Amino acid sequence: MLHKFLSTLAVGLALMIGSVHGHSWIACTDYLEENGADWNPDLCRAFPRDGHRFVPKTGLFGRDTGYDYHPNENTPCKTMPSATAYNKEHPMAVYYPGQKIILAHPTKNHVADVRCTNKFIPDNLNKIYRSGKLDTPQPTKDPKLSEFRSNQVFDLGISPFGNEISDERTRTYPKTGFQNAPKFCDNPDKALATYTMILPAMSPGRYTFMWAWGFNSVQDLYSTCWEVDIVASKAARDQVLRDREPSTSDPDGEGTVTPAIPVTPGRRSTVAANAVDGMWNTWGSWQTCSRPCGGGIQRRIRRCNNPQPRNNGAPCVGSRVETRACNTQECSPTSMTDIVLTEKWNTGSNGHINLQTPRPSGDWRVVVRFPCSAERINFWNAIEDGRIPSETRQLGEYWLIQPEPWMQDKAYIGFSAEFPSCIGELEESNIVTEIQLL
Repeated sequence: MLHKFLSTLAVGLALMIGSVHGHSWIACTDYLEENGADWNPDLCRAFPRDGHRFVPKTGLFGRDTGYDYHPNENTPCKTMPSATAYNKEHPMAVYYPGQKIILAHPTKNHVADVRCTNKFIPDNLNKIYRSGKLDTPQPTKDPKLSEFRSNQVFDLGISPFGNEISDERTRTYPKTGFQNAPKFCDNPDKALATYTMILPAMSPGRYTFMWAWGFNSVQDLYSTCWEVDIVASKAARDQVLRDREPSTSDPDGEGTVTPAIPVTPGRRSTVAANAVDGMWNTWGSWQTCSRPCGGGIQRRIRRCNNPQPRNNGAPCVGSRVETRACNTQECSPTSMTDIVLTEKWNTGSNGHINLQTPRPSGDWRVVVRFPCSAERINFWNAIEDGRIPSETRQLGEYWLIQPEPWMQDKAYIGFSAEFPSCIGELEESNIVTEIQLL
């Protein structure tokens, strides 16, 4: 009887969880891999406005830097246009009519995939708008939000979500809309997601583009803005790119990058005398183990930038990601849960509540007590138990249940939360987790 009650409760609560605070942003305005799975900064040819401050090429993809933004009528963009909005490493986009354009953004836990979240994560609007042609190469202010929305460039669609969607559909990629992230479950907070659009006919000139994402509803908007030089043809676009020395290739229909002049890996093209082959840089540090015990995974990456390929030089050969097993020791049988903070920023944290095996028999829930109540919190692989007293929740305690079979197969419960009032106290040693039998 209790399981039936919990299953019924799951639908309603999952819909409520779908109304949590969302956040994301565009990190690259001209990416070179359609339906890409792993972020590669060397494949980004152009950046959004003030990208060097908020989404630096050498930074951690998906790290919260305050770039997510709710637009309003008079201030539709996070920052104002300026002469310092772009630099050599973070250049402005240049497009031509008919170009296939890939936009990259972090998922920030906002994907409906039953393997690691649930089918109720919403996605209600994904559109690209533009200004009119700018009168000056260096604008000092943006149009109003309503002016942007009167000039739609492309409708990127929405991702499937909701109770009527099959489990299989949630874990099938590619997807339309925000949630097109083939490796979402590898890193729900910082997985790469991409959009694909074909630029319609536009008069050459400089414009400001605005990405608008409606999370909970079409009114719950987030925006990212960037300037674009529209040129008449691919040849004109390629000339601009050659001056910058990035690739002039574009993604083909299979989601890969097709070289403009075919080259053999490991050998320079005979066409370009000044071609530079790519070489791998040293491996980065191993990332934090995914589990404290019971067998986890560590990843490390390397970049093809020592040097990066130029002038149709050969790309690096081999994988940019390496994994290894870690923390393979058995978990203590007396501890049913433990918590790991996987990332911490100046106002909040992401983390995992690891569930040890064997699990208790019968009905049970996970209780987690933080040093204070979260301003915003989102859980995946579990939902909040609606029977918790409001005064208990206000003290920073949360009750979590796993009424769906797919949830019960997960090794951990994930969370992403904002704790501005007690971030200094937010340490693993100050967070209590336990199993309560019902």
